[in-house]
Formats: sequence, C-alpha cells, structure tokens
Amino acid sequence: MQIGDVAPEIQLTDTSGETFSSKAQVARGPLVVAFYPLAFTGG
Repeated sequence: MQIGDVAPEIQLTDTSGETFSSKAQVARGPLVVAFYPLAFTGG
C-alpha cells in the first residue's frame, strides 16, 4: 500500500465477541490503522 490508498474492508471479532467492521467505523469518521510488526514477538 501507498500513502493515500484506500484500505480493504475488514471485519474482526473482538475479545468480547462483538464484530468490528472497518466500514462501520469509517462511517463515524476517520479511521487510522497502525501496524507494529515486532509487537509481542520477543524481537
């Protein structure tokens, strides 16, 4: 992906069993997605 690209829609189940939808979140306003490649890996 490049800066400004539209991310694909995702749906995930959270720890409470609720569905998280990126499409529903974007309808509320801007959505920022961050990735931490080495988080929780011991590296």
